Amino acid sequence: MNRSPHHRLVRVAMAILAAAAGVLWATDPPHDADNPNFPNACSQCHTTHHAPGLGLTTLAGNANLCRSCHATATTRGFKDWQSSDQAIPGTSGTSHRWDAATVNATYGANTPTLTAMNLRLESGKLMCSTCHDQHSAANPGGSTHVSTVTKVQNGGGTGTLTVNPTTAAANARNYLIALITTTSFRLSNDAGASWFGWNSTTAAWEAGYPSGRAVGTAVGLNDGVTVTFTGTFAIGDRFRFYVSRPFLRVSNVASAMCEDCHASRVQTAAYVESGGDGAKLFSHPVGETLSRSYDRAPGAIRDANGASQLTAGDGLSTNDLTLDAGAQVRCLSCHFPHGADSNSLTEDSR
Repeated sequence: MNRSPHHRLVRVAMAILAAAAGVLWATDPPHDADNPNFPNACSQCHTTHHAPGLGLTTLAGNANLCRSCHATATTRGFKDWQSSDQAIPGTSGTSHRWDAATVNATYGANTPTLTAMNLRLESGKLMCSTCHDQHSAANPGGSTHVSTVTKVQNGGGTGTLTVNPTTAAANARNYLIALITTTSFRLSNDAGASWFGWNSTTAAWEAGYPSGRAVGTAVGLNDGVTVTFTGTFAIGDRFRFYVSRPFLRVSNVASAMCEDCHASRVQTAAYVESGGDGAKLFSHPVGETLSRSYDRAPGAIRDANGASQLTAGDGLSTNDLTLDAGAQVRCLSCHFPHGADSNSLTEDSR
């Protein structure tokens, strides 16, 4: 049948849009279609027609879209955020605001200069998407998060799988662990659509390889993650979990995102000691090692109980003061953007 030029143009346009959608909608866990707690992932945030498209990340009130999941997220393995959690400096709140004006002289805040953030403001106000890219968890600068391990198929074994503390090498990825004998397993990163097996000759995971890797303690997976198998397993036992990051829009290594908006707070010890310029508000120095005569050595940073946080601290991690890779003080040494209640006596949920 003959088709009109208009019909052919429509088909070409649809093909282009479909290809573009495939790029735009690629997502890291848990914002992905492989997550059983997040079925039909794309359609939960996007509509096929009459949608704002790329403008979604600059649309007024888009925090409501994020909070449609994150305000009731306690059973999904991540933090829930209420509007009341937003900080009122000196009064209340456990989270950086997601609806505030970017310019606030009182608190040393200015419009971000980093392009990826600057493009996602709404009438000069911050929103969730200013700092977060809902599709990609690739940027570093935040700790890795491991979901709860779920036994998704029971072959009859009673053993358990535990994910060991992750390292900086771990990337955002889904894991499906399947026992193929009572003592060996293979893994999938796409909910079982394809599998990796263990080649004992090369000591490496290989796509499609038929053999599994032996269960044990601190067994390495295929992307910087190790797990521990405890107890007795059966063929057919399957476990699922994911590793992810905070979905930052740009890298926050060395508190780069913080310093971009709060550039007036980026001060050296020498600047503070000199008396300043008479105009800029004084702030604690950042980008400095603890090398002044009045500083404690890094190993002697005190915990809330007065003891060294490295050797005899109070056992709480979220009240520890952390230095960067170069042993320098940064914004995030003392501050945290979400889940920080200013109470040194409790472990904050992050």
